[in-house]
Amino acid sequence: MPEAKLSRNPPMPAHHPGLVALWLVLAAGYLIASATGLQVVAMAVVGLMAGALLVASGRLVAGAITATVLVGLCLYFSDSMQFIVYAPPLAAFAFMAYFFYRTLRPGSEPLITRVARMEHAVVPPDVARYTCRLTWAWALCFMLLFAIALLLAPLLALNAWSRWVHGLGYVLPGVLFLGEYAYRHYRFPDLQHRSLLVLISNIVAVSKEAALSSRAPDAKTDSGR
Repeated sequence: MPEAKLSRNPPMPAHHPGLVALWLVLAAGYLIASATGLQVVAMAVVGLMAGALLVASGRLVAGAITATVLVGLCLYFSDSMQFIVYAPPLAAFAFMAYFFYRTLRPGSEPLITRVARMEHAVVPPDVARYTCRLTWAWALCFMLLFAIALLLAPLLALNAWSRWVHGLGYVLPGVLFLGEYAYRHYRFPDLQHRSLLVLISNIVAVSKEAALSSRAPDAKTDSGR
């Protein structure tokens, strides 16, 4: 009977076009509200984003309740709930740092090494060492962004904080990505290097695979129940 119910009401996938569009709208709304200093509006959007995350995991009712409760709290208790306005960038930086770092643990293959395997059938030892260090560099980049955002939070007004944090959140990874892409041609001149579009496509594919593999133990646990 439970299996039949699950088959009739499958959870909405996180990559559903409607959820993706909703998330982009909410992210844009948060960015605009925080960058213009509309603290209460930005806080309310954060509540909606939290609800959207639950909906994306298949918890429709829980997502709706969470969004409603958080929006209400942010509107009526804005002074005591103001810390929530800083959550999205901090959570994003922390997640990305962990996403790279978890592939550096013993028994795992570094994320950038997996990307290299998409381009080369055999990854030479020196390239493997380089991609391991590069994975560390990406993890440290997001750790640095998290630390900067956290340190600036009590020092700047929301609009200034948002502009600095979001600006750095685009500039630092962009410089690292493009700078490393140029450097790898110099560092490994004998290797065949794919175009930026192919590289980005490979990164997206590997990231999706890594995200799915991280959820595999949960799926096994659920099936065991």
